[in-house]
Amino acid sequence: MKSQKRTVWVIMHYEYLRYMGGPEPYVDSVQFHVSSSLTKAEKYIRDWHVGAHSWWQVHPHVLDAEGDDERTEGNEVYYYSNRGTRLKSPPYKRAMAAFQKQTLRT
Repeated sequence: MKSQKRTVWVIMHYEYLRYMGGPEPYVDSVQFHVSSSLTKAEKYIRDWHVGAHSWWQVHPHVLDAEGDDERTEGNEVYYYSNRGTRLKSPPYKRAMAAFQKQTLRT
């Protein structure tokens, strides 16, 4: 009996950081959460307060996928601002400007 494929939505958090006071900031990412639907993932993102130098990415994965020919990752990728507004692409320039502004204050 073949089991039904279940899709989960992986939420990634991205932000600019500076490694140990190094000269160039870089983008760091971490898998933050997994939701059972895109709607629940979007609600989760909106409930978090993160810095202006960060953003979110949500993408689907097939749960417990097996085998080489079974696709485990969906083609959909969604980006969100630090406040949870959906974007067309990652906000690299805006986040970098916010990071530079923040580092001037510290």
